[in-house]
Amino acid sequence: MKIELQEQLFNNYPKLFVRRHLPKTESAMCYGIQCPDQWYDLLDSLCALIRHRSISMEFICEATQVKTKFGGLRFYVTYADDYIKGAINMAEQLSRNITE
Repeated sequence: MKIELQEQLFNNYPKLFVRRHLPKTESAMCYGIQCPDQWYDLLDSLCALIRHRSISMEFICEATQVKTKFGGLRFYVTYADDYIKGAINMAEQLSRNITE
C-alpha cells in the first residue's frame, strides 16, 4: 500500500495501529500495511467498525499484522469479540472480490 494511504489509516486510527512503532520481535505492524491500494476503502471501513466497537465495549483492540495472503486480506488483532471477528471475516472475504 502506498505510504500516503497507509499514513491516513495510521492517523485516523492511532489506537488501533499503535503497535506499528514496536520492533519486529513484538509486532509485525513494523512492516506496515502490506495490501493493495484498492483495499483502502475496505480497510478504512473495517477499522472504523473496530474502533467503534472497542469504544462502545471499553476494551483495547490493536492490529498486530495487516497483509495479503493467498490473494485475500489477513487482519490480525490482539483482542476480538465475536462482533470484531465477524467484521474481520467479512472484510477478508470481500477483499477477494476487489481486483488489483
